[in-house]
Amino acid sequence: MITCGVDLSSQTADTAIAVIDWDASSPRLVQLDVGVDDEIILDAARRADAVAIAAPFGWPDPFLEFIVSNRVGSVPNPRRVATTSGRNRIMYRTTDQRLREMLGLTLLPSTASSLAAATLRCVGILARMKEEGIEVSRAGGGRVVEAYPSASLVAWGLDEPKYKTTPAARVRIVEQAARRVSLDLGDQRATCMESDDALDALVCALTARAVALGLWRAPLDPDEVQHAPTEGWVCIPSGTIDQLRESPAGTPGTPG
Repeated sequence: MITCGVDLSSQTADTAIAVIDWDASSPRLVQLDVGVDDEIILDAARRADAVAIAAPFGWPDPFLEFIVSNRVGSVPNPRRVATTSGRNRIMYRTTDQRLREMLGLTLLPSTASSLAAATLRCVGILARMKEEGIEVSRAGGGRVVEAYPSASLVAWGLDEPKYKTTPAARVRIVEQAARRVSLDLGDQRATCMESDDALDALVCALTARAVALGLWRAPLDPDEVQHAPTEGWVCIPSGTIDQLRESPAGTPGTPG
């Protein structure tokens, strides 16, 4: 199995990719690059069995409905936007709300100006993948899924709240993850520790493996099942990171 992780930004300079080969006697990091464009991402996706991308796969359904209604001059339930809770229901996806409830994490909404460009870039890449016949599942479980590195780290008990800005925190994450998965980082160990973008890409590649093994939380309740296929769904790993060393069994992507 080959898994690919992408930490996607609106800018090429801040976008990173990691590829792990799990078929050797010990899993091996075979690619880790920062500053990658869409073509590099697509090329890696073609060769990978599972891909996880850290970027929103869509926008909240209520937000799109609100925008379309406003365009024709008929906003449904206008009093809703007068309250914070009402605005949040429009601005945040169902998966964003679940991450806050389950793990205490607050994501930037895909409607935020600082994330809008990355979301647009991601949707464009996903469309190109689908044109090539690469399976994309906004609801999770497919060959290409949405990930959130911080959520994966919390789920695996590897979270370091300040890892984005603290090199020492990244060192601890990399060393623990590599040891528990028996991952050979080759000559890329320093890059993982120096760049938070590179580390996020690595965590996404590990998350892709978890989804492929069925070790993830699928949409469960009716609200999740309704909105995940259109809004996108962050795949949160279940089980422990040590289980990523197990051999695939059953249907890839099916939650265990």
